[in-house]
Amino acid sequence: MGETDRPYITGGMFGLAEPLNPRHSAPPFSMDKSLLLANARSGIAVLIELLSPGRVWMPSYFCNHVLQTVGASGVTVRFYGVNYDLALPSREWINAVCPGDLVVLADYFGFPCDPACIQQIQERGGLVLEDASQALLTRGVGRCADFVLYSPRKFLGVPDGGILVLREKLCTEPVLEPPPAAWWLKAFEAAVLRREFDRYGGDRRWFELFRESELEGPVGRFAMSELSRLLLLHGFDYAEIAEKRVVNYRQLVSELGTIAMFPTLPEGVVPLGFPIRVRQRDQLREALFSHNIYPPVHWPLQGVVPDVFADSHRLSATIMTLPCDQRYGPADMERIANIIKRNKACF
Repeated sequence: MGETDRPYITGGMFGLAEPLNPRHSAPPFSMDKSLLLANARSGIAVLIELLSPGRVWMPSYFCNHVLQTVGASGVTVRFYGVNYDLALPSREWINAVCPGDLVVLADYFGFPCDPACIQQIQERGGLVLEDASQALLTRGVGRCADFVLYSPRKFLGVPDGGILVLREKLCTEPVLEPPPAAWWLKAFEAAVLRREFDRYGGDRRWFELFRESELEGPVGRFAMSELSRLLLLHGFDYAEIAEKRVVNYRQLVSELGTIAMFPTLPEGVVPLGFPIRVRQRDQLREALFSHNIYPPVHWPLQGVVPDVFADSHRLSATIMTLPCDQRYGPADMERIANIIKRNKACF
């Protein structure tokens, strides 16, 4: 995709995928023995409801909306530290994990968590939920964890969906009900309008609908829509999507390696985006906005994560994620890199 035929904006939600893709392939993530839910937040909420864990252990760097969902469940929440490099500075906290506790580990930006950490938690009788919301296409994700959570909407053009893989047998599996119709229709309309916007331009009503649907998203025993299920099974060429993301990421590394969160992309890792850290993050973001490039921030933590986790709060103030997904090509990556390099004072 070149400079002249690039989408009108770069980044943001995905437009709805075409109903049929003749080059589709089977999804590389598990959909068998899984709960196909309306969104990923419902996956964590339902799992807590089913397990009734004594405590839920959460990383100090995590999605603020999910942290609020866990807090609203009424379960006791304990945080463990994640440092400025998204690594665990210590595993001593695992010694406090009790049998029946649920521990959430995150595959940040597509990079899988440490299997040795999973094993250590399980040896203490803890159950591990590997949050692979940002690692849908990364090879080998979820092999050791008791439960795995995926969020397809972060990678693909589906209007809804979260997948909770059940590797640990539950006493009972919940009966799911259809997602609320008004909410689903709003999410569906946003996806359709984004697809049409990318083709033809026009107003950005899709963005307002998207924001509203995010805020109104149901949490609980709500099923994935049949449209999303069929698209995930038959609508995507996953190998091609993964390859484009990897190629784009490596191009950005060659241009912006000094500010890259992960300057090396291991074999098998398929990135969510290209996270960078800069001192004047918000100023650089505004410069990108002025060129219709919209890098998200993962995540605001103020008021959600205790201030004692200073490294996580510091990271939250300096990080943003550049888009490098399958919608874009070399010219788009070059354009993003050039704009950032012109704003080097922000580094």
